[in-house]
Formats: sequence, C-alpha cells, structure tokens
Amino acid sequence: MNERLVEDWLTKASERSFETPFAQLLLAQGMRVLRVGHSPHEHGKDVIAIDRSGKVHAYQLKDGDLDLNSFDKGIGQLTALVETQIEHPALTGNPRHQPWLVLTGQPSIPVEDRIRVHNIQWKKRRFSPLNLFVGKDLLTKFVEMARDFWPQKPEDSRSLLSLYLADGKGTLDRRAFADLIVSVTTAEKKLTRAEAARRIAAANLFASYALSPFYVAKNHWELLQGWTIAAAQIAWLADKTRLAVGVWRPTFRLAVDEARAALSALCEEASQPDALYPDGFELDQLTRSRCTICAGALGANIIIHRQRGESWKREGLAKSLIEQLFNDQRLFLWGESAVPLFLAQMWALDKLRADQFSDRILFAVVAGIAQQNSGLRTPKLPTPYESADEANAKAFGLIISGEQQMELQSSASYTLEPLVMLIARRLWRNTLSPLWSRISKIDVIRVVPDTPRDMLLWSWGHDRGKNQSRRFESPQSWRELLRMSRTDERDALPAVIQTDFDFGLMFLLTFPHRLTRPLAKHFELVISAL
Repeated sequence: MNERLVEDWLTKASERSFETPFAQLLLAQGMRVLRVGHSPHEHGKDVIAIDRSGKVHAYQLKDGDLDLNSFDKGIGQLTALVETQIEHPALTGNPRHQPWLVLTGQPSIPVEDRIRVHNIQWKKRRFSPLNLFVGKDLLTKFVEMARDFWPQKPEDSRSLLSLYLADGKGTLDRRAFADLIVSVTTAEKKLTRAEAARRIAAANLFASYALSPFYVAKNHWELLQGWTIAAAQIAWLADKTRLAVGVWRPTFRLAVDEARAALSALCEEASQPDALYPDGFELDQLTRSRCTICAGALGANIIIHRQRGESWKREGLAKSLIEQLFNDQRLFLWGESAVPLFLAQMWALDKLRADQFSDRILFAVVAGIAQQNSGLRTPKLPTPYESADEANAKAFGLIISGEQQMELQSSASYTLEPLVMLIARRLWRNTLSPLWSRISKIDVIRVVPDTPRDMLLWSWGHDRGKNQSRRFESPQSWRELLRMSRTDERDALPAVIQTDFDFGLMFLLTFPHRLTRPLAKHFELVISAL
C-alpha cells in the first residue's frame, strides 16, 4: 500500500509539488543543494546542487510523460540547461555542470533518440551530455527514503490517507497534519542523531504526500501553513537531539522556502484586480475572512522583503489594498486566530507610512477583543486554536440552529496580553485608558512552554507546557505596564525564530495559539529596526 501511494502521488505530482521532495532526495545522497525553484532567470535549471566530489549538477523538472511534440516545444529550455553557464554566489570561476532532465513519467522512444542525437552534438562542442532521471528511478528512491518511517499506528495511517484524499479546496486539518509529521519524526525509543537526521529528511517527503491535494487546488494559504508546521517540527527535533546545523538546516530551509513560495503565490493572486471581491453571491463573513487572510499575507510578504533589503515589486499596490480593506471595513476579526494577520498588516504599514494609520489597526483589534470577551452573557471570540472556517461555522450554527457556544461563560483571551504590551510600547496610554475597565475583566491566558523549543510544537498534549491565567490590575500602574512591555524576553523564544526571520513570521501566522508576549515583543523590536 505504501509504494502504491507514492506511485499514485508521483503520477499526479506537478513540477511545483515535487521540487522539494526531489531536492530532499539530493540532500539524502550527500549533495549540497544551492537553489530550488522556478524563476525568470533560471535558464532551464530548476535545481542546482553540488555532489561530494565538488561536481556541479543542474536539474530541469518536468511532470508526466514526455512525447516528441512536447520535447520540441521545450527544446529551448533544454538547450539553456545544457549550454548556459550556471551563475550562483556559491560558485566561482566557470565550472562545468552536469545537466539532468527529471521526469515523473517516462520519455517516448523517439524522445530518447532525439536526446541521443543532441548529446552527440553537445559532446562535440564540449558540453556535458544531458542525462535522464525518470519516474521509475524516482519511485525507487522515494520509497527507499520513506521505507522505515511510514505511520505504524492505525490512527496515523488514517490521518495520512485522509489528508492525501482531502478536498484541496478546503481547510487543511492542521492537527492531523501536525500529528502525521510528529509520527514520522519521533519514535518510542530515544533517537540517535543519525536516526533523527533520517527522520527529518523523511518529514519533507510525507509533508509533500499529505499536501498534494492542496497543490492540485493551488490552495496557497493551506500550503503555507502545512510547510510551516513541517519546518517547526524539524527545528524542534533538531534542537532536542542537538543535531549539527549542517545536518538539519538544509532540510529545514527546504520546508521554509516552500512555505515562502506559497506565500508569494498567494500574494500574487491577492494583488490581482478584484481578486478579493466575490464572484457572485458569497456570505459576507467568508468574504471578509478571506480578505483578512490575504491582507495579512500581503503584510508579511512586504516585511520579509524589507528584512532582506529588497522592495517587493507590488509593495505599493499591496499597501493601498490593505488600507482600502481596512477603511471599507472588509477585514474581519472572526476569532483570536485572526490576530497575527492584523499584526502583519500593522507592521507592514509601519514601514510604508509616516503617520498613525497602522496603530488604528491595533486599536481596532484590542477594542474588538475587549468588547466581545468582557461581557458575561455575550458569545466570546473563538480561541486561536480555531481556524477561520471553524470559527465561521460556529457563528453560523449559533445564528441558524441556535447552537450555544462553549465560550459563553468564559471571559478570557489568549492574545490580549501581547496586544496590550504592544500598545504600551507605543506609548498609547490615553487610547488604552477608555478600554481598561473591559480589559481588566478578562482573564489573560499566558502560554508557557517547558522549554523554548516546545513552542514549536503544534500540540503539547498533557505532558508539556502549561497555560497560566491572570488579570490585569484595576487600576493599573502605567509605569509597571511600561516596564513589562520593555523587558527583554527573547530567552523564552526558540533560537530558530530569532535567527530565521521569514520562518518566524510565517510561524506567527500559522501558530496563532503561540502568540505570546515574548513573541510579539520580538517582532515589534526587530521590525521597527528594519
């Protein structure tokens, strides 16, 4: 059954969806991967890697079988693959490279003959001949890599099949996906470092299998979340087993870069004309939820480019779109899982405007939580553990069926404390004062991991971490509040969040239930310095 699943996945895989598994395969063979991904400047080279002997390899990836007509249409790219010199900062001089054509299917016999003829001419001109890496070879390699790590428990096997057969247009079952990656990367006995390294490599393969329906549907938001969850689990295991950076980091970065690619694709779609308005009838909460997710993604993309010293080509358009959505009240606080998306918008506008527009977003979110969650008889905002779809389904059930929400009696919030810290750091005392009577009636829940790395886990179960509950004082000392907001708490964060900015920001969007005071203060400090 396991081999059949891999075979079925490989048959359906697009160029985009098997880039990361193929790069992971190269890493498992001891190669150093320099670049993965399509770009206008790739010159036919989707993946570039160096083997143990120092030889450079360039790979062009194609999905499906290859017939002569398709070969002739793509001969320009293949010529560039073979003849164009590789340019990469890690390479010096003019090294010769070995070109490869990688197919998930098989080439036809005429195509093989055409390649043979071209290779004769390329050899005469002192170019390396084009080698083939075909579907049956890929299948053998992928099955071998994953052989020892297939889920053993029935519930884990069901999760994998459920994820693989899911409707990619819907919401990723994040809990099931996280549990799957945990089952691949952990074992009942204590792992050796060699075993941990192999399990980390397998994590990216199983993430690719489970996320394949979302590639088919081009559901970029769910892909971003899935790959960020996988990257977080990889970083957690690496820290726990104290793996050398050179062992785990390439695999971790493959997952992060795949999440980044999904973020970029989502932002390209969201910035198209009228992309965030419904085509026909759509319930308003769903439309506004989608607008909020896309606006948060746009904000995150702007910040990540800025952190790299770049300016995203659609930055101006994204800025105008976020402002318009906010002014038109097209953004929606469906629950506390929406809070990081609003923070990403705020931080982006901090960098793009010289006024206080961005702070209005922060005030609106805090006021919304204070008003909704401080009342004794009003339904409370869904917790950050619930996605937009889950929160909206709960709201519709309340309206249509008269269902009662479990949070009706609980005046509590997971995200209020970090938000209050941000307002205090920004010295908005007079704005906070009118809200304080409501804020001080709400229990602020503080998520405290046993160790900083446990923050990277989607779920702690019953044996890790704890939730602490407290309330702000009333009256509250402004001096004390200011002191708390300025205290350095970075020691409470995993090292990978502090070192890998793009991962950290996507982690915040994907893990809203890990929005802690130290995390909010960290990004406030780092982004303000950009």
